Amino acid sequence: MHGKTTGLTFAIYLLGAVSAFAGSVRGIVVDNEGNPLSDVHVEVVYQTFNADQLMGYGQSIKSETQTGQDGRYDIDTTHLPPGEYSAHAYQIVMNGGRETHVDAVGGDLSTFAGNADTIRNFVVGIVEHSDDMPYGNAGIFVVNNAIMDYTDLSETEITLVHIETGTVYVRTVRPTGEGLAITGIPFGKYRASARLAERPMQIALWGPGESDVFASSIEHDFTMGFSGNQIQVVIKP
Repeated sequence: MHGKTTGLTFAIYLLGAVSAFAGSVRGIVVDNEGNPLSDVHVEVVYQTFNADQLMGYGQSIKSETQTGQDGRYDIDTTHLPPGEYSAHAYQIVMNGGRETHVDAVGGDLSTFAGNADTIRNFVVGIVEHSDDMPYGNAGIFVVNNAIMDYTDLSETEITLVHIETGTVYVRTVRPTGEGLAITGIPFGKYRASARLAERPMQIALWGPGESDVFASSIEHDFTMGFSGNQIQVVIKP
């Protein structure tokens, strides 16, 4: 009898241990107008990087799902190791014939325990720049001086015209870690021109294999640069 009681007690203990690590992450993803978005990817990613305690698990431990027609998602974290996690969401769009991720904005970016029931909601929309996204979450247009030209380009105004939709974006460059740039431009192919103090500037694409011919405008999509999300140009009077 004592042995049976001990076995039952051990079984109850195991069930309690399993339930102690049960958790989930759920929420909703909407656009800037509050409309629910389907097929948005949501990831829960392990943040407690203490690999020697994970029995062989690596640092890329995560679980992923996609939102349904109602914009909602639910990720079961019961099977994941105990520790701290973060959640993020992204939408896949086409850029120059290839898939590109547009990161969503999270209402709560703090980490959470994997054995908790956690709510994380997101908004998918273009961000020009913010504290959390200093380069925005879309295309980056980078301006450089032409060789042997030292014009101060810090007040350069860039006009981008989307080739397919005709949508026009007019922005003044700002200093970034990439140099003078405008950020947060929706992906696509654009016609770009530049002005400085109301004066039209000459512009050319800049990068390996690009033509060094200057003109009043250039056309390209945001597939340049190391991250494949830039248009790089050189400008001169």
